[in-house]
Amino acid sequence: MLAMELIPAIRARLAQLDDARRTPLQSGTRAALWRAQQHAARVDRTLEDLRGYCLDALKPRLLEPQHENDYLRGYREGFQAVLGEIRRLETRGR
Repeated sequence: MLAMELIPAIRARLAQLDDARRTPLQSGTRAALWRAQQHAARVDRTLEDLRGYCLDALKPRLLEPQHENDYLRGYREGFQAVLGEIRRLETRGR
């Protein structure tokens, strides 16, 4: 299944963020969703490719959880949301 099929769901999440008050948490989420959307936009990318991209972005970095700021937390939550959408699309297709 092509990753492009997930773009409408990602755009819907981005639209929800546009209506909300701007916070560092939402900015991080918006950045992750935008990056995932850009990755999915390539014609040759599959859901597996997008899943790998999101999982790579979620790999632990040098910061300890207590030092994670709201922007980074939102960034992580954005990629987790995309992974949830991938799971939803895959289970709906079965």
